[in-house]
Amino acid sequence: MKTYPNHLARAIVALAAALSAGVALGNGPVTANDNAVVVAQAGRATTTRVAIAPFPAYQAGVRAAAAQGPDALRRYIWRTRMIYNFYYADFAPRA
Repeated sequence: MKTYPNHLARAIVALAAALSAGVALGNGPVTANDNAVVVAQAGRATTTRVAIAPFPAYQAGVRAAAAQGPDALRRYIWRTRMIYNFYYADFAPRA
């Protein structure tokens, strides 16, 4: 029985090697200045205030329902039980 080489597999491997070499050399040759350290200039310090929410964003609906009362909370939790799996006792107002 005579065996024939799989030319398609060799062509695919050669194409993958050519494409990966093209990506690796796409940025050009490495020069001495590529590893240079750039120091930022000292300037006026700026501060940015970021508002941190007291609870996660996905709990906005259940907290709004809890603010409307126990019946609204119970309906919301029942409606979204398969999505969020909230528990009534976690959001019910403490008495």
